[in-house]
Amino acid sequence: MSRTKVKQSLIDASFGNILEQIFYRADGRTITTSQGNITVPNITSGTNISSSSYVDLPGTNISYQPPSGTTLVTCMVHFQSAVATSSGNTSSHQAPSFKFNVDGTDVTKSQRGFLTQSLWDTAYTNYLAMQITGGSDNLANEEMGTWTSAKVIKMRIQAYSASYAFKVNESYHFESAGTNTVVPPVIKITAYS
Repeated sequence: MSRTKVKQSLIDASFGNILEQIFYRADGRTITTSQGNITVPNITSGTNISSSSYVDLPGTNISYQPPSGTTLVTCMVHFQSAVATSSGNTSSHQAPSFKFNVDGTDVTKSQRGFLTQSLWDTAYTNYLAMQITGGSDNLANEEMGTWTSAKVIKMRIQAYSASYAFKVNESYHFESAGTNTVVPPVIKITAYS
C-alpha cells in the first residue's frame, strides 16, 4: 500500500463525519448555524452558587437544532469557578455538582461531582454525547429518538452546602491580585453524521 492511500484513508476517517461545529464564548455574540442564527447569552458578572438546589449555570443555555442527517450531538462546556467571597464565604473549599439538561430532562450520564480543598480558583469541563437513535427518547441516558426542532441544552449546578459555596464565571485571582475577573463559559457543539 502506498503512503498516499494511507494518508487519504486517515483524512477521510478523521474528518468526514462532522456536519457542523460551533464554538463560542458566552459573550452575547450571534453565531450562524445550519438552521439559522443564534444569539448566545451574554455573561457580564459572576454568580454565587451556595445552595444544594440545582440552578441553571449562567451562560450555558442554547436552543439548538442540528443539521439533517445528524446521528450524534456532542456539547462541551468549560467554565471558571472561584471562591465566593462576596457571599461571606471565604473558605477555599468548593464542592460543585453539575449535569446537562436537554429539553427539560436531566441527563444522568453527564452528572459529575467534585471536592476541591485549599483551591481559590479552578475550571471545570463537562461533556454531553447525545445519540440520535431513530427510536424512543431516553434523554437521561443520552438517547434522543429524533431531533428535528430546536431543543434547549444547558448545564445545571449546585453546591454541596453553603459551607462549600463558590462563584461561577469568575476568577478571584488575576494578575497577582484578588480582582474578581469575569470569565464567560466556553461552549462547543458538534453534530456528527
